[in-house]
Amino acid sequence: MLDYLEGQGQVLGYYTNELHHRGYQKATCYLPHDGMNTNAISGLRFADHLRDAEFRVEVIPNEGAGAAAMRIEAVRRLFPWCLFNEATTEAGLDALGYYHEKKDEQRDIGLGPSHDWSSHAADAFGLMAISYEDPVRVARFSRKLEYPRIGIV
Repeated sequence: MLDYLEGQGQVLGYYTNELHHRGYQKATCYLPHDGMNTNAISGLRFADHLRDAEFRVEVIPNEGAGAAAMRIEAVRRLFPWCLFNEATTEAGLDALGYYHEKKDEQRDIGLGPSHDWSSHAADAFGLMAISYEDPVRVARFSRKLEYPRIGIV
């Protein structure tokens, strides 16, 4: 994990400028399903704003019921292989470390993730884990198949 950027109340141009300034011009921006919603100020979809700023954009379809649990499980599978740039991801790591479940203390049951200051960072990290494709796997499945013995070349 190279970098972390967080903000509140900023116009979308702030983030596109930051991404360009940090050298991520060729980045693909993965958005949750609501990235297809329109911005109340401009009337454009968030995905369109990013495309206008010359980023590739992929919108992840709505995962439906259990989406939070799916993101959490995806992070559990991927996290052991993650490396973090300590200097630029500290705030994001703090949020991941604080992310926790709401509890019903009387019934001693979990009620799903708590929606607080850490949940946006954790949701973004979870979306990354859901949409991540191992480059080795992608290369393996993208290779040209050749089977000379049966005439496929």
